Amino acid sequence: MLRRTTALTASFFVLTTISACAVGQGGGGKQLEPSGSQEAVDPALKVDSPKNLNGITDACQLLTPEQLNQLGTSEPEIEPSTNPQYQEPSCDISSDALKITIDINTEHGGMTAANARASNFENFEATEVDGYPAAQVNAAGNLCTILTGVADDQSIEIYYAKNSGGTPEMEDPCGYAKKITAEALKNIPTA
Repeated sequence: MLRRTTALTASFFVLTTISACAVGQGGGGKQLEPSGSQEAVDPALKVDSPKNLNGITDACQLLTPEQLNQLGTSEPEIEPSTNPQYQEPSCDISSDALKITIDINTEHGGMTAANARASNFENFEATEVDGYPAAQVNAAGNLCTILTGVADDQSIEIYYAKNSGGTPEMEDPCGYAKKITAEALKNIPTA
């Protein structure tokens, strides 16, 4: 009986961890089809000052070394990659204090599409970052993801997790993820 309980507990832990990772970055772990222009934009989520992510081939460019220093990353490890869900540029940034992942989404819609997938996320909550429609999702303990519509059909996702040390401000994961997002927005060209 003890062996079965241990095996079930271990299986549950593995499945929970895999599910949390799949949902925690990129919106549900499922491969998405490009949304194109089939979906009407929710007027409440319309972007008044659109930006354009199409020319950005390295998501790591969205935070400069100066910004990373201001955000509390000392000697960060920066690794450009491709988001497996969107097949678009992604960037992993880590230091002793924190971990940041930036995902670009130009093919699967902006915040209207994200709201349509709200059930794929843990605790989806509408918000805004510097006047751009956004949502905080998957907030738990020391981590949070901010989805932000930068155009009606484009968005960025900023995943933040606090590791150790850092400033008291870092203790509010969604607040800090919004701060990181606000910095990244400064580096996205206007449409």
